[in-house]
Amino acid sequence: MSGTDEQFRARLLETFREEADEYLEAITRGLIELEKAGLTPELVESVYRRIHSLKGAARAVNLREIESLCQNLETVFSLVKRDEYIPGVDDYDLFHETLAVIKALLQGERPGTPTANIIRMLRSLPDGERPADGEPEPDPGDLRTPGTAGDRAGSWLDQGTVRVAAHKLDQLAAGADSLLTAQIFLSQRIRELEEMTTRFTLWQWSHAQIFSDLNLIRRKAFGEERTALPYDMVLPLQRVVELLEYNREFGTYLQHDLAAHLRAMEVDQAALKASVSKISDLVHDAALLPASSMLAPFSAFVREVSRTSGKSANLTIEGGEIEVDRRILDALKEPIMHLIRNSIDHGIEDPGTRASRGKPTTGTVRIRVYPRSGSRVGFEVADDGAGIDSSTIRRTAVEDGVITKEEDATLTDSEAIWLIFQSGITTSRIVTDLSGRGLGLAIVEDTVSRLGGQVTVSSTLGEGTSIAFSVPVRKATLRGLLVRSGRQTYALPMQQVKRVLRVRPDSLVTARDRPTIQFAGETIEAARLTDILGIPPTGPPATEARPIPLVIIAYGAGQIACMVDEVIRVQEIVVRPLGSQLRSIRKIDGAVILGDGSVALVLDPLELIQDAMQASRPAQKIPARGEGGRILVVEDSVTSRILLQTILEEAGYRVETAADGIDAFARLKQHEFDMVVSDVDMSRMNGFTLTEKIRTEGRQFAGIQVALVTSLDSPEDRERGRAVGADAYIIKSSFNAEDFLKTVRRLMRRR
Repeated sequence: MSGTDEQFRARLLETFREEADEYLEAITRGLIELEKAGLTPELVESVYRRIHSLKGAARAVNLREIESLCQNLETVFSLVKRDEYIPGVDDYDLFHETLAVIKALLQGERPGTPTANIIRMLRSLPDGERPADGEPEPDPGDLRTPGTAGDRAGSWLDQGTVRVAAHKLDQLAAGADSLLTAQIFLSQRIRELEEMTTRFTLWQWSHAQIFSDLNLIRRKAFGEERTALPYDMVLPLQRVVELLEYNREFGTYLQHDLAAHLRAMEVDQAALKASVSKISDLVHDAALLPASSMLAPFSAFVREVSRTSGKSANLTIEGGEIEVDRRILDALKEPIMHLIRNSIDHGIEDPGTRASRGKPTTGTVRIRVYPRSGSRVGFEVADDGAGIDSSTIRRTAVEDGVITKEEDATLTDSEAIWLIFQSGITTSRIVTDLSGRGLGLAIVEDTVSRLGGQVTVSSTLGEGTSIAFSVPVRKATLRGLLVRSGRQTYALPMQQVKRVLRVRPDSLVTARDRPTIQFAGETIEAARLTDILGIPPTGPPATEARPIPLVIIAYGAGQIACMVDEVIRVQEIVVRPLGSQLRSIRKIDGAVILGDGSVALVLDPLELIQDAMQASRPAQKIPARGEGGRILVVEDSVTSRILLQTILEEAGYRVETAADGIDAFARLKQHEFDMVVSDVDMSRMNGFTLTEKIRTEGRQFAGIQVALVTSLDSPEDRERGRAVGADAYIIKSSFNAEDFLKTVRRLMRRR
């Protein structure tokens, strides 16, 4: 194959992947609707046609595996069309698994389930061995059928719409932002011209002061009051006087021209600003996508997570037609996924519990998108589950050392609920591979804050929880506060700047060996910006009692007052990345080129606050080897037993081992342990039975934490682990030593 043919095939495959993504998304939505609403002919026909079109497109680019999967799935739905087959819940699981395999093949990844196994399972469905009689075999070139995405694409083209690659849109947006840099440069030139005009005016004033002296010289030397002067001085003196008069006239004309050019530049600047704003708006509008493009795939995610956790839940989406910047939608995928997972795992009850409380057995997770004022859009993720129990949050926060008992006593219930956004706080009593580590909501608040938004939470015990946040519709340029500290200029995003003020040095009060300031009834720690950044002082400390510029920055629940040398101004900034070599530098988000050509570093407010607050806390003592607690590892596999023992001992824990539940229970009777890490599937007394005996033994084992590490990952096994009293349920297939140790440390703090 020639190079041209290879390039053509590469472009063809790229086009197919984009088209296939649309088909897969539409098929997934259709399957979810079929499972919820039943086999309506219109929905069945829609899913069938899209599978048919995807099969034809795969055949055209010679992707035989995808074609074969679609062929067998199409055969099943041809039976459904004729009412000869009604899929069950397990069949829908197989359909979704088929789509997951196709997605993996599209991305060039190895599917979790071999293609041959999927095809065999599809063919094993009733009468699914071959296409039904009379069902025509589709033509290989038949890539478009009525009502498919292909026809919609054609209609888009008729309306003057073209498909643009995402990376090209990003390049256009970056180019539009670069125009703003040129606008900033022009503003700087205008400021320089204004300064020149000011200096010229001062020169004119000085020149005017000697004008009377100049007239006196003229009268005395050359006029009617002429006195005797040496002949050789008359001509030079006359030339000097004439030059000074010429300078005055020249200066007047120059001032007029300079003022005219300055006015013209201001007009040009206004025109450039309008053009830049229009181009920037158009380019950023081109990157707007309906929110449903990001939210729709979560329907399958809700189905998968709810079934994995042994629950039943549906997802409803409102306001999906509202358009939001693609980059913002991409950034919100993970936070919304965490909120949905949190709603299902912590909020939605199991069907039996919901029935006993008079609720529908199937819970509802609702995502609502709604417009806000000021070019912002709101997102709300709500569920009709159990709600948040503030007393559980309080107890967990105290146990994990997030707050003290004294601080807990001062918190109201509404304030206590906000503790869920602290990293490490979780309302789940048991840690699993799905949740219980207390990271999800911390990620939500961090991401939303970085996008310039705020999170609100409301919950009613027994009725449900709602978490809402607002973000900008478009990811445009930022407004930054320029400050100078030491010899460097820095930019702080105005979104996180709470207040700028000047204070007298004697208004700073020392508390816990750190300067603090009282502002709006709050005590805020203060620190020099250079100290937070770890930059050594470049000169002797200032001894003057002049006011100190302070910038109060706030991010989530944290805030700090930064002492700087000078507050310069507020202006729009275009943040440039630092490059791959400097990407890992903490507290620096990027750089911005100022109008005079100098570079200012853009600071990360979150990391500034975290580092400043961490420095104010006393260092925690790290337990030495042998002081980290005593753990019993119960595992019948020698290899797994040695692996767990090694990981725990290297982390500083004292470890003993047992080969099965009976041996472990005997050791628990003889010695004191802080925690048990146990397998489940063992020949003599499995892990479930061992956990149950530990919990029913009474006060002797009351403080022992139990973590089950097992290969059993069905919802029934997870629920049984929860029921017998396990504190953590860790799946071996997703075992990670670092996550395992974090779980152990968390459980050890609960003792």
